[in-house]
Amino acid sequence: MMRTDVSIADVLGWDGVLVPGFKVLGVQVDAVVRIDRRAHAARTAPALDHDVLTMWEWPENPGEPRVTELVGVLSRDPSWRKGLKAVGRLGGFCAGAIVGTHDEQCRLECAYFGVSLIDGEGNLIQQGRTGRSPRARRRTLDRWVEELVYARLLDDGVLA
Repeated sequence: MMRTDVSIADVLGWDGVLVPGFKVLGVQVDAVVRIDRRAHAARTAPALDHDVLTMWEWPENPGEPRVTELVGVLSRDPSWRKGLKAVGRLGGFCAGAIVGTHDEQCRLECAYFGVSLIDGEGNLIQQGRTGRSPRARRRTLDRWVEELVYARLLDDGVLA
C-alpha cells in the first residue's frame, strides 16, 4: 500500500505542511514547509518585490520575519532522472527526495547529490541530506521562494 505524501515526509523526518504541486524555477514538486504563525499574524500579504526582499535579507536589517521555511521537496516523476533534476534544482533551498523505482545508477546519482530515495511503497531506501546543500548560502532568491510558498498557502486557504 502506497503511503501518502504526509507519511513519506514523516519517514524522511520532515516536519511541516505539505504543499502539493508547487511550481517554482521551472519545476513542479511537492513541498514540505514550516509555518511561523506569529509571523503570519503580523503580515498582511506576501511580498514579491525584489527591492523589498533584498532589504529584508540585508545582514544589518532583520527585516520582516519569514512566514514559511522550506523543509524538503519531493518528486514523483516516473523518470528518476527528471525527478532528480527537479529536486536537484531546489537543493540549494532544502532537502530533497524522489519516489518510485530505482536502479543502481539512480542510487549512485542520488547519493552523489544527497537526495533521499523512497520506493513505490513509501519505504526509505537511501537517506540523503537533511537540509539544504552545505555550499548554498542564503540570498534574496531564498526569500522570494518562501514568499511564493506563502502566497500559495494563502491561495489554498491553509492560512487565513
